Amino acid sequence: MITGNLEYVICSLPNLSFQDKDEERSRVFSILKKYAGPSEVEKSIIFILEEEASKFLSLKAFRIYQQIDLKNIHSEAFQKSKNTVLAAFSTYIFSLKTDVQQMRISRKNGVDSSTTKKPLLPLVPGTPMEEEIQLLKWQWKKLEELSVGHYADFGALCLYKLKLLILLRLWSFDQKRGFDNFLNITKKD
Repeated sequence: MITGNLEYVICSLPNLSFQDKDEERSRVFSILKKYAGPSEVEKSIIFILEEEASKFLSLKAFRIYQQIDLKNIHSEAFQKSKNTVLAAFSTYIFSLKTDVQQMRISRKNGVDSSTTKKPLLPLVPGTPMEEEIQLLKWQWKKLEELSVGHYADFGALCLYKLKLLILLRLWSFDQKRGFDNFLNITKKD
């Protein structure tokens, strides 16, 4: 399934860690932008990563790789994937989304979590952004667990893309803009 020197590509990608620091962002962006030609600098780093990976993947594997996104990773197609990394993470995310949904329903209805059959998530109550960051940390931790034994294979490349997507989501949070959006949504006419 994998041709070329995928090991070299994976090793040459910037190391990712779950942190939101300007230096970390700059390092990751600058290394990935080096893969793009001078006229392609404005491309997203996900597109650049996919473009580089396409050189080393079969057409079938590349199509799967392109479909990986945080918005759809919980889909049944990924849960039933032959790729054990994608299937395990997809199942985890589906379960996490279900648990978050139940937690929100319980909160809305004022149900005490100690009275439910299944214990609710160990989410430390906070602002929506703080809670979202906790959820992203859990996803990151799951990806770290799944990475054991995957160093230079398709699974490793999938894990890398998922981690990068999580970091991009984390880095997109803007407390002031989020609060302004909240005020606009909750504003009474």
